[in-house]
Amino acid sequence: MVIIDTDIFILEFRFQRDHRYSINNQFLLTIKATGGGITIYSVMEFLGKMSFNVNPDRLVDWRSWLQDAYNLTIIWPEVRGIDADGFIRSLLFNRPFVRMCRTPIPFVDCLILDLAEQVEEAQALITWNAKHFMGKTFLAVKTPQEYLTSIEKSYRYGDKGIPF
Repeated sequence: MVIIDTDIFILEFRFQRDHRYSINNQFLLTIKATGGGITIYSVMEFLGKMSFNVNPDRLVDWRSWLQDAYNLTIIWPEVRGIDADGFIRSLLFNRPFVRMCRTPIPFVDCLILDLAEQVEEAQALITWNAKHFMGKTFLAVKTPQEYLTSIEKSYRYGDKGIPF
């Protein structure tokens, strides 16, 4: 499974004139066919940005025009056995703070990476901000262009698996 970063959907919905839009759209067409994952933190970051330009009734219906339309699995934190205090201290403070101390990284990116890294099937994080994540995760980090190129090469050489 590939995990999709927030910026992919921001470009798709708000910046259709961006020079990367065509590649971004081609990547999302691939995801519609194969499926992908997105963390709940990315969903909330995206919906927060969309709230400035989208009718509240449409915003409430995000599952149909985002999750269902793009064949996305929403990745939630595992909270079984953790009380509210433990959740806030561990998942929302300690783990992100430890990552920030190791390497400069924004808080929301810490949350996204921490959750993505917990998904056993996660093979890569796809983002236009690949340089922001390089060396900060064990996941492969690729732009949509790099991902599409790797799929093309993989199929060209007869490999039917995901190219990572």
